[in-house]
This record gives sequence, structure tokens and C-alpha cells, in this order.
Amino acid sequence: MKKIKIELTNGKSIPSIITNEELIYGVTAIAVGMKNDYIDILSDLGKVENVFAKHPLTNESLPIIVLDNNILEKNSIMLVPAHIQEHFELAKKFNLPYKQVVAPYFKGVGEESLNPNVETKFRTSVIAVIKNEEDNTYLCIDALKRNCRSFVLGGIEEGETPEEAAVREVKEETGYIDITINRKSIFELHNHFYAAYKGVNRYAILYVIFGALNSKNREKVSEDESNKQKAIWIKKKNLKDFLTVNNNAFVNNYLLEGDCAYEGDGVMINSGKFNGKLRSEVQSKLCQKR
Repeated sequence: MKKIKIELTNGKSIPSIITNEELIYGVTAIAVGMKNDYIDILSDLGKVENVFAKHPLTNESLPIIVLDNNILEKNSIMLVPAHIQEHFELAKKFNLPYKQVVAPYFKGVGEESLNPNVETKFRTSVIAVIKNEEDNTYLCIDALKRNCRSFVLGGIEEGETPEEAAVREVKEETGYIDITINRKSIFELHNHFYAAYKGVNRYAILYVIFGALNSKNREKVSEDESNKQKAIWIKKKNLKDFLTVNNNAFVNNYLLEGDCAYEGDGVMINSGKFNGKLRSEVQSKLCQKR
């Protein structure tokens, strides 16, 4: 926990507490109490319309919300909605922005353990989670020549959005052509593994796209695709046992019903000098400095 003076657009400064200092780049708002010495509250609980705060590192303009909290008479709280669940709920209630600064990180094990003798190639990819609402099943892929069972996966081509890539990959790998994209998770996932079928280490940034099947209209998949894998619809209750890809299991466990705050360890992103480091490493170094 750390207390920092935050500048306000009314010319005053307010003491503000951040409970997890390593998350400071993820601050997207501050919360104050109804009774405080820094802002004249002109409305009831909710957003303050006439005053904003300045982010202590990026100088970004931060909205201010008012809470009925006596503890906030002399201080404010910096809100990190993407990574603290209580703040996530406040963001939903008051329409606050989210900023991810910790990416869930998955490192290959077993056959996918990193190979020190080959290069690492970077790519952006999608996990396409497509649901058939009629029978509560999800479109999955079963690789025929390796132990890989997953949602639809694939790389994002130059000029594509993640949503466009998801539609294309579903068509190429399964033949289904009538789907609607509903949402994109606020979180990106990072996956670092040895891709034996490509002969390289791969560092993938994964975007998670959710959609629905509108009809069973389907085109024939290529011979190459049909020789590698088959499409299969899996009941929601059976996904846990079916999925073998660890980042897909994360999606099933944490994101399937909608986003929530990610409070675990992972790679720091959008965080200046912390970028690329594990959150746990940054926490340890910050503790040593105190």
C-alpha cells in the first residue's frame, strides 16, 4: 500500500492510496467520499462532473467517483478495475474504463517446453469461443496427430482485427460461416511455448473473442485442415475435461460467462519500466525498496 498526492483540475492535490503499487499504471479513476476537503460535491453518489484527477505517472485525465465511505474523508483511493474485483464492480456500476497491466502468462511444459536451441517467433492470435445457444455446446477442435484439444485457435493476419480473424479461422477450420461476434474480452493472454510442429519457440499474444452460431450453414473445409483436425461440439459441463490447452482452460474457468478482474500473477504490460517482468518479481522489488 502506498499513498501518493494526486493533482486535481481544480488546483488542489488529494492524498490517494493505491493498495497494490505494481498496478499503478492500471489506475483509471479515483474514489472520494461525500465529505472531503478537496472537492465540492455538487451531486449525489456517482461521477464528479466538474473535476478530474491527473494520473501521477502518465498525466492521463482520470474520472472521480463519489462513494458513501467515511474512510475517504481525508484520502481517496486509486481504482484499478482490471485487476481488483471490488474496483471492477465499481467500474461496471459507474461506467469507468479498464486498463490491463497484468497479462495471464502460460509457459510451455512437457512437449511444449521451450527449446533453447531454436529461435522465438512472435505472433498475435485469437481464441474464438463460439456457442450454440440451442443445446449449450461450444465449437471445439480436436487435433488428430497431437494431443491438442481446444476452442478454435489461429493467427491474426496483417490488417485484420481480432474479430475478423476469429470469423476467418472458424470458417477455415470448421466450415461454419454463419456466426455473430458478441464481445471481445478486455484481457489479452500471453503464451510462450515450443511449437514442435513448426520447429520454433512461439510467443503468442492471444485475444479472446466470443460469438454465437446463427445457423448450421457450413462450407467444406480444405483437405489439409480435415487431415489435421476435426470440429466437435462440446457441452459446457464437459469443457473442463475436454480442453488440453492451458490458456483455453483459463478462458473456460474465468472468462466464459463474462470478464472479471484478473488478480493473479502474469507478465506486466502497459506499465512503462515494468513491462515484460512478472508481477511477482515487481512486487518483490518494490517491497525491498520500502
